[in-house]
Amino acid sequence: MANNQSVRRHLDAFTRGRIIGKLEEGRSVTSVAAEFGIAHSIVSRLWRQFQTTGTAIRGFSSGRPRGTTPADDGTLSYRPEETGGRQREKSLDT
Repeated sequence: MANNQSVRRHLDAFTRGRIIGKLEEGRSVTSVAAEFGIAHSIVSRLWRQFQTTGTAIRGFSSGRPRGTTPADDGTLSYRPEETGGRQREKSLDT
């Protein structure tokens, strides 16, 4: 890796909490970013996320894309007695 490329790493939950705590105390985004040695945009994005959602926790994903949409989840059902095995099929109720 060349010297001019940055290494991307996620902030751990404890550090994210410390950043939010300092911002809640009234510190500026710029001063908090300088104290932790991270970019202003990272602190700003974290603060905006916290104000919007009320949490600073990162979401986790398996990385595999969903096979269905959340709307489809309610219409899918298992009917093993009709198919002879566990097979997913669309419900005709909707």
